[in-house]
Amino acid sequence: MDVKIEPITSNAFAEYGQWIEMPPATEPTIAVPTVNFWKQQALLTAEGELEVGFLNVKKTDMVFEELENHFETQTGLICLSGDWAVGVAAPGDNPPKASDLKAFRIPRGQLVVLHEKCWHTTPYPVEHNESTMLVICKKDFLDEDTVYEKIDEESTLIL
Repeated sequence: MDVKIEPITSNAFAEYGQWIEMPPATEPTIAVPTVNFWKQQALLTAEGELEVGFLNVKKTDMVFEELENHFETQTGLICLSGDWAVGVAAPGDNPPKASDLKAFRIPRGQLVVLHEKCWHTTPYPVEHNESTMLVICKKDFLDEDTVYEKIDEESTLIL
């Protein structure tokens, strides 16, 4: 099944998480000649510590047959080196059908926070052969709160 990648907007992405556009459309909390600071653009909830990691992803054909889920963890993602795409489905306990998937293109430097239980693909670089991403999650999420499940039909994200 082909899933058309659409540009991200706050309204279109709300079911899956938060999109924090940079620079924000609001006035900065602190604005001085050398610094602008916007506080509390996203709030991640987690019991215990959060971890920050780096993810290096290589460009592929954006074909997948399984999705990832973190049932107890919100996931913050920022691509440091180019635009990227992700396939998502509504948060839930059971894997979605391929027909339930949406896909979004996120500009470099923009923050996405996936809701707990949001089914998602791996991030896919769309501009460069390789991209580096900053990942913010509950500590040890990879070992303690990550599942991969097959979906009913192989799918492809289409630009």
